[in-house]
Amino acid sequence: MENPFSHLEDTKLMELYKNGENMAFEVIYLRHKDRVYSYLDKRLSDKNVIEDIFQNIFVKFHNSRHLYSSEHPLLKWIYTICRSELLDSVKKSRKIKLVSINEDQLICETKEIDDKIDLDSVKSLSEKEKLAIKLRYYSEEDFTDISKALKTSEANSRKLVSRGIKKLKAKLIGEAK
Repeated sequence: MENPFSHLEDTKLMELYKNGENMAFEVIYLRHKDRVYSYLDKRLSDKNVIEDIFQNIFVKFHNSRHLYSSEHPLLKWIYTICRSELLDSVKKSRKIKLVSINEDQLICETKEIDDKIDLDSVKSLSEKEKLAIKLRYYSEEDFTDISKALKTSEANSRKLVSRGIKKLKAKLIGEAK
């Protein structure tokens, strides 16, 4: 038997779903589940992780359905949830890789890296670079917050982190030789 709501647009379906009509969710789910899964599959390789995040996305979708506004396309809202859940999952599973520190990406876990790298002992780093790196990678602050804390522009806070990582990388490579 076909769902009586399958002909409706996403906006109308969400309106019904927000008002307790669970059959509307069924249509939304069937209509968009493949796109959501594909989005995750293109970004992750572990099928178990993909399945977990996929489940979390629709749980979050359900729990926050009352926040949806018809001003925005439903698929865009779903992708926002996807991105949020994906980033949350990546943050939870971060591991330190001292061997491959890139300027663009320093992946660390605060407890582990504190034992490995004492930024205060790195003489080549300025105080602002040390603080910028700590805020970015230990406290996981974004560049807007870093720029406010350092009383500088967002672009300059990015430069401070980038320069600091270059210096840190040079020191770590020098010690490894």
